[in-house]
Amino acid sequence: MPAPLEGTLRLLARRSIFFPDLAADKHALTPLHKLELATDNSVAPSMVLGDLISAGIDQATNSLQGYGQEYGAFGKRFGSALATSTTNQYFKTFLLPTLLHEDPRYFVLLHGTMAKRVLYAITRVVVTQTDARTVDVNWSGIAGPLMAEGLANVYLPSEQRTVGKTFRRYGIRIAVGAASNIVKEYWPTIFTRFRITNTTPAPAKSP
Repeated sequence: MPAPLEGTLRLLARRSIFFPDLAADKHALTPLHKLELATDNSVAPSMVLGDLISAGIDQATNSLQGYGQEYGAFGKRFGSALATSTTNQYFKTFLLPTLLHEDPRYFVLLHGTMAKRVLYAITRVVVTQTDARTVDVNWSGIAGPLMAEGLANVYLPSEQRTVGKTFRRYGIRIAVGAASNIVKEYWPTIFTRFRITNTTPAPAKSP
């Protein structure tokens, strides 16, 4: 095995804080491990940073107009973004994968051309591995975000509670998920290049 690939695999054998759902092995996760993974994803720096950026864009463009532009509006936008991201994680990483016996982790391809790896990352939105290590439709990744956006209609401003706007938010969430997968695919390379050692703490027993 080439040294760079061996080093990458070694990095993946240690738990990533920035992207907790990077798979370190192919052992099936128990329901408890899926619950732990959903919780880790919900508080991961990548998730919180993404919600902060989303809230900032919404604040600058006055999206979610029901929150206004006054003092505290940014906090409302950030809170709603964080709430939706958290429920999305529990739906697509814990509840649905447990019921459907799907593996919610991201398995890095590690090799191939850039086009091949990017295409692989994007298709993981609709394709996943099962607990039995077969390949199947990623029903959890497809339905989970839609369930989260549907639930978000409980606390979002009234003008957002339409079918059209719900599916618009859903489409954006799917697109962001695909972009996030591309970053995950190259995260070991980024990690090695910039020596971001604080993103992989000591090995942990749970996946």
